[in-house]
Amino acid sequence: MEISRISLAICVLGCCAVAATMCWSQPDEWPVLEGPYLGQMPPGDDPVVFAPGIISTSAPEGATSFSPDGSFLLFARARAEPDGILITEQIDGVWSKPHRVSFSEGRHDWDFTLAPDGKTVLVASARPDVTGEEPLDDHRIWTSTRNGREWSEPRVLAPPVNAGQHDSYPWLSAAHTLYFFSGRDGGLGHGDIYRATGWDGNSPRIENLGAPVNGPHHEVDPYIAPDESFLIFCSDRPGGFGKADIYVSFRTVGEGWSEPINLGDRVNTAADEYIPSVTPDGRYFLFTSNVSGNREIYWMDSGLIEELRPE
Repeated sequence: MEISRISLAICVLGCCAVAATMCWSQPDEWPVLEGPYLGQMPPGDDPVVFAPGIISTSAPEGATSFSPDGSFLLFARARAEPDGILITEQIDGVWSKPHRVSFSEGRHDWDFTLAPDGKTVLVASARPDVTGEEPLDDHRIWTSTRNGREWSEPRVLAPPVNAGQHDSYPWLSAAHTLYFFSGRDGGLGHGDIYRATGWDGNSPRIENLGAPVNGPHHEVDPYIAPDESFLIFCSDRPGGFGKADIYVSFRTVGEGWSEPINLGDRVNTAADEYIPSVTPDGRYFLFTSNVSGNREIYWMDSGLIEELRPE
């Protein structure tokens, strides 16, 4: 086992020690949290659990999005009360106890993104079109807009963005280009990454990113840099460290993409690593891993991405 993987294991053990005190559950008495990133100590070059016992708990946590001004955090939580997409925000400088946002339908919601404008949310959900009907077998992409602290009623995106074959993990670039993954017919593998322009209008254009990003395996969970200069995604392609690993591909001249690069054993383990993102200020890289036996959010310095950029 390399030193970096030992470091990750040590981090997990350290978090377990915290868990013995905090029981890895949402505290009944919400602590007073002040400062950027819920007052958490900034991470270094190795991943550590984000806000253990506060955001990362005994319940599975997933997608995470800070607002561009750092004033609120959206994150996904499953099999807990409350579940779905939760929000904590700074009110008079103090972070509030998380509660479910009005646009979320609880356990039916999981993957989502907060757009660079800080007010548009796209969420992948199995919710039905009509209240009271049974949830769907797969996910479609919906959108909601924030006005002050209120959210608009979600609306489902029209075809061909949603193809009815598990369309999920949407991310928006600064240019309003939508990246997502889908299991729709005509792809290269079990799940491919697509991008859509004009997705919120009458004539959306959908494009499969093709090789070398997509292949015969699962390519899912795309994070796109605001300027679309790099793409981080998850894949179970051969040659990784375990079940699902996180990769990065850089934009080449024109519309092409470089050969994906595995983020290495500082991030990837024999477990599943997925749901990658970078904070709006570009400083930190976040992802979810079940290396401890539970889905938890990890964060680390984002310098690793630039280290991997081809010269």
